[in-house]
Formats: sequence, C-alpha cells, structure tokens
Amino acid sequence: MTQHQPENWFHEAGGDHCPHGAEPDRDTDAWDTWAEHHSGSPQDVFICLEAPAGQCCGACSEEYGEAVPWEACRERARTRQQALPNPRTHERITVDAASLECLERECEEFFDDDGDEISGKETCSHFTSMDICAGCSEEPTDANEFPTVVAWDACPQRAPIAA
Repeated sequence: MTQHQPENWFHEAGGDHCPHGAEPDRDTDAWDTWAEHHSGSPQDVFICLEAPAGQCCGACSEEYGEAVPWEACRERARTRQQALPNPRTHERITVDAASLECLERECEEFFDDDGDEISGKETCSHFTSMDICAGCSEEPTDANEFPTVVAWDACPQRAPIAA
C-alpha cells in the first residue's frame, strides 16, 4: 500500500502541459525522440518528464483516482511553520496550530461579506497554541514546509516536573 508522503508527480504526456505534443506512431523515428522525454507511470499512462505537476500524496491520489496535492493530504500533520531555537535543545516552545485551510488563509474569517480579503488580518479564531519540544521537532525546510512536531508532554528528554 502506498504511504501518505509527498511524491513528485508529472503531467500526462501529450496534454496541455507537455511541450512535445501528442504521441507519434510507435514505428517512426519521431516516436524514439518523443519517448526520450516521457515515461510510463504507475497509473498506466505516459507522463512528460519536462512537465512537473508538483508534489502529491501517493496514498490519497491512489484512493481518489487522481492527483491529490501534498497540501491536501488528509493524513498530513498540520502545524504552522515556526523557527525553532538553535542549538536544538529539549525545551518547551509554544507554536500556533490550525487547519490547513486557516494556515493558507483560505478560511472564511480572512474575507469580508463581499469576499474581499481583509488586509492586515494575521489569524482567525481557529488558531490554537501548542507546546512542543524544540529538540525533538523537525526544523522547517523548503521540502518540508510543515514540519513534524513532538508535543512537549511526549518528549522523552524533558526534565521531570518538580513536586
């Protein structure tokens, strides 16, 4: 079974995003040239290696029968990107947490009654605070926009609470 993790996906060969056009007859020299830029995929279609579609969740895409962007994965951890202290020590830090819709400012609270975005609005009422361990949690990276976090209470290295 495919895991819920980001995978690089490509647009279908011969489609609107493919710069090489439709697939030529297989018994021609044109097909050999065309085939150098295309590959088969697990979905039994040719994909264009020069037309990236971005990262998609393999498991969700398999379940729904179409490409599901990684940002829309239903199993993906959802926490707001925060800079963690350096060096990475096991200490409690507080971060904002909300649904992906809120983090990407698509929540209805970011818009007025006319559907225009409310300028200067930073958060909505769905944001909550979460205490995490800076040492156990991952640093955000370009490839890992939403890092995996470890709740402070789950940190195996945290100091015991004094009685």
